[in-house]
Amino acid sequence: MTEEENEQVVAAQANKDAVIALFQEENHMMAEMMIEPPEGNGAPVTPEDLKAALDKAGIVFGIEQDALDKLAAPLYGKKLVVARGMPAKDGEDGVCTELFSRTVEKKMHTRDDGSVDYRELGLIREVREGAVICEITPPGPGQDGKTLQGKAIKAREGKKAIPPVGENVRPAEGGTRFEAAVTGNLVFRDGRFVVDTVVRVQDVDYDVGNITFSGDVQVNGDMQSGFEIHSGGTVTLRGQIGSVVIKAHHLVIEKGVNGMGRAVLDVEGTVKAGFVENCNLHVGEKLTAQSLINCQVECEGDVDVMSGKGIICGGKITAFGSVQAKVVGNESNTLTTIVLGVTPKLLKERRRLNDQLADVSRHLEELNKNVSYIERLVAEGRPVPPERVQFLQRAQIQLPFTEKKRIQLERQIAELEEKMHSVNHATLTANIIFPPTRVSIGALSQNVVDKRSKCRVYKNHEGDMVFGSA
Repeated sequence: MTEEENEQVVAAQANKDAVIALFQEENHMMAEMMIEPPEGNGAPVTPEDLKAALDKAGIVFGIEQDALDKLAAPLYGKKLVVARGMPAKDGEDGVCTELFSRTVEKKMHTRDDGSVDYRELGLIREVREGAVICEITPPGPGQDGKTLQGKAIKAREGKKAIPPVGENVRPAEGGTRFEAAVTGNLVFRDGRFVVDTVVRVQDVDYDVGNITFSGDVQVNGDMQSGFEIHSGGTVTLRGQIGSVVIKAHHLVIEKGVNGMGRAVLDVEGTVKAGFVENCNLHVGEKLTAQSLINCQVECEGDVDVMSGKGIICGGKITAFGSVQAKVVGNESNTLTTIVLGVTPKLLKERRRLNDQLADVSRHLEELNKNVSYIERLVAEGRPVPPERVQFLQRAQIQLPFTEKKRIQLERQIAELEEKMHSVNHATLTANIIFPPTRVSIGALSQNVVDKRSKCRVYKNHEGDMVFGSA
């Protein structure tokens, strides 16, 4: 080889074309490219060379043209991202927003004088039917991804939120809300919100506090003195009861109560009890007990003390209906008063109606007097001020309605009077009545002087009180 040929070979070896280096992640989600510069008279890269390198690697998606343009400028020795895949975007999971706390904290009631009532704890959380307990945000859709080679990457759909709800909670508005299906006490129990239609407690004491609830209340243990239950349903008490206040629709006392003269049992419906001592009772319907000792009773229905010992002793029993007992009074001559055929509630209602009738009659008299005066002015041709004309027009409209109201009240009073005077249905029946029991039927009243057995006290058709045989 001549010296000239040797120089040509060396020169050829010194000339090297630019080299494209392509780096791709294993998950095919990103590719980088770097160009080694040419040597000597080597050829630079062209945009077509860069595109060919991508095609050879199968990269067809997410190509970043700006980066390729920079590399083709040219740009040597620097690694640039030339393609990016699109990651799959999982759907957002649904969310359950709880609108009530899972726990109910004690909230002591502060009185007006600044003192704290430790019996008012506010532990009963009553919700009305339809109250929203949870709100649901539905899950979002997923968005599929794509690799550099154009292969789809499946996205996960969002999961539905599972609301922690149980008994008496229903879905609403297409499942976007969960609401109370009934009115009741909202509690979180065993990992779920539930609405109880019955409040059940072991004892009514300083751990539970007073209870106010529109539904039924069940006390499996004792109710301590000084506490109160206000219920729109049936209250059932299974333990011992002290000087308490109970207002309910119905009342069941399985054992008994000694109210120490301070207990108040105010019941719209029926009362069923064991022994009842030293209590004030207001009963809207029937009272059934095994004994009534030193009680003040007002009952709009019948009083039945025929089970158990069947004793009525001391106090005053007022009933619109009849009273039955095994024994009334005792051998110690304890004064016991039985009043039949009328109750304070009836007397109060009569007084209310009479007061209303007096007001309506007075208003009616004034209307008639004013109307007559204005009509006389008109008849005499005397001038009548515009305000009096307007008053006349209004009064002429009011008069028939007011008269109708007066007639209605008179009818109601007459019906009530007839009910109060028709007391032949009211009787006292007892196996034994001890003196000095005092019995009243309507306006009639008489004391029992001698012990009587198998006795029935009633008002006969002649209007006399009779102590007959049962």
